[in-house]
Amino acid sequence: MTETHHECPDLDRLLRLIGILGSPADPGFWDRWQTEDGGYGFKKIKAGIAQLAQPADERHSYWARDFADYVLMLFATETPEEERKLADEIGRHITSGSHMAVGTQFLADLRATAWQVWRDHHGVDSAAVIRQWGQVPYPGERS
Repeated sequence: MTETHHECPDLDRLLRLIGILGSPADPGFWDRWQTEDGGYGFKKIKAGIAQLAQPADERHSYWARDFADYVLMLFATETPEEERKLADEIGRHITSGSHMAVGTQFLADLRATAWQVWRDHHGVDSAAVIRQWGQVPYPGERS
């Protein structure tokens, strides 16, 4: 059997993390997660993955950034109580061990990886930043 990886290592990792939560066709996490609002979260994850399945072209960076942005938004929590609840739910789904420890670590990894995908698919390069900032005078030197 041949392994299939996405060409972007961080995007590959993000997709594998989503995969840890199980197949969307099987009963489990995806049945219980983000069920309000007509399954908006599920629909956005599904649409993002479907876009990423397309052959890479000039839209790849946009699709990757958009997908990562939704992962960050959809797995965000507003309160410590919501964070504990989500970490516990994920932990219970993916391990029979320490639910909170595993769920907390999973969320940290998922968010950090989504952030890396989001950041790295913006197309901003350091040479352009150096050039832009090098051309601007310091405050007080501006005419």
